[in-house]
Amino acid sequence: MVMMIASFIWGFSEATFFFIIPDMLLSYYALKNDNLKNIFLINIICITGAAIGGTVIFIMSTVNHANVVDFMLSVPAIHTYMLDHVEAEMSANTFLALVTGPLFGVPYKLFAAFAPLYTNIFIFILFSIPARLIRFIIVSLMAYYFSHKIFKNLSLKVKTLIWLFVWMVVYIIYFSIHPF
Repeated sequence: MVMMIASFIWGFSEATFFFIIPDMLLSYYALKNDNLKNIFLINIICITGAAIGGTVIFIMSTVNHANVVDFMLSVPAIHTYMLDHVEAEMSANTFLALVTGPLFGVPYKLFAAFAPLYTNIFIFILFSIPARLIRFIIVSLMAYYFSHKIFKNLSLKVKTLIWLFVWMVVYIIYFSIHPF
């Protein structure tokens, strides 16, 4: 139950102000849990938190877009070039940007911040939430598969160390590209 609550909070937080993706928690849960139903459930709970967080940012941006942009720039590893990229993508093809943006390392919160300039909240949720949920599930299923099929004979401690190493590498690469 604690992990389910944590996934909701992490999903909400990352959609608003936190800079570490919930995929970390979801993959750790999948590594430890051999019940696929529970793995899908934690993904649904996490995306619910993310949807609520994205909705908060969307609404705040409709009220005062400039303040939300300033707030986004205060989040670690968010840069003006990211904002410019999101705005250009949203301007070129709003629907494609909402679907593909969260799949390629662009923070979801930035799409939530710029979406009111290009679409309504229903379209934002309809297109952006499924894209993130797909990524969450893919990462979770990969962690499940590696943990329970490929590395099934390893201890949980060793699997956790491998998980930690993988995420450290991911974030070393990410933060070398998008520094604090």
